[in-house]
Amino acid sequence: MVSDQGLRISLTITGDTRTGQSQVVVAGSLVIGRASASGPEAPDLDLTPYGGAESGVSRAHAALSCAGGHLYIEDLSSTSGTRINGFTLQPRQKYRLRNQDELEFGRVRMTVRFIE
Repeated sequence: MVSDQGLRISLTITGDTRTGQSQVVVAGSLVIGRASASGPEAPDLDLTPYGGAESGVSRAHAALSCAGGHLYIEDLSSTSGTRINGFTLQPRQKYRLRNQDELEFGRVRMTVRFIE
């Protein structure tokens, strides 16, 4: 459900080093990627704890956005690509997400669930 503050989602993340769950609110844009050892900039959702660097996650890999009550994902020209349910996304193009979609950022997987 979309509120004035954005869309609430639950993310189940599975990486090479661990599995976890996170709840986030997407209002505007949320960058997914990994932290850089050489700089202070970090993405909004950091996949480093899930083996992001070793699994092919770019520093600014993809972005989630909320518009018109729908959730979208956009690959930010990442090195190893982004996939929805096994389908490879074209860079810089938005794709609508649905409840229970599985995303892949390199070898890190994430399942999206909408919270009502």
